[in-house]
Amino acid sequence: MLKKKFNKKIFKKENETLKEETAIKEPINSHRDNDYIERHDEKKDKWYIKVTIMTFVLAALFSTISEFTVSKSGIIIAILLLLFLIILSILFDGIAVATTSCDISLIMALAARKVPHTKQAILLVKNAGKVANVCADVIGDICGIISGACGSTIISQLLENSNEPRQMFYAIIMSSVIAALTVGGKGFVKKTAIKNSKEFVMVTARILSLIYKAKKK
Repeated sequence: MLKKKFNKKIFKKENETLKEETAIKEPINSHRDNDYIERHDEKKDKWYIKVTIMTFVLAALFSTISEFTVSKSGIIIAILLLLFLIILSILFDGIAVATTSCDISLIMALAARKVPHTKQAILLVKNAGKVANVCADVIGDICGIISGACGSTIISQLLENSNEPRQMFYAIIMSSVIAALTVGGKGFVKKTAIKNSKEFVMVTARILSLIYKAKKK
């Protein structure tokens, strides 16, 4: 009986000690979690600012190049530039979809076999949100907007001496063709990118490796 009472007392003391330790640890852990959330939110805010600045710079650059090319060169060059902008918008949208839908374990398996450019591929998939933001929202949207303006400029040059209603009619037709090609192309590429996300990511990583070398651990 004495042994049982003694054991119960020890058990109670151990429980009280555990409760005290847990009570001390919980505020510390919650404080750490709050600090992490605050730092994460700060990084997000900074990322939005970076994306805004990046969009402004790229939009200004693309607009300048397209305006200069269309105004100074012939119609054929202007049409080629328009097609390039449409294709660029479609491809970058495909990259955005591929990175967000790609299973990182597939890339890890390639990395285990020491396949080249897997470090860049892992980096793309781990930062899929940011990659999608830059590719689809920044580059894709900029190309879409500028291609529309480029199409209108081509029509105004082709029909410089025509009356205003005729110019307006052909401008509407041009805008509709650009929209149809862009949306149709994106739909096709998105479907392909989802089915072949690993291949899309690896090709993108191969191109990325030409301008960015992943740090060795």
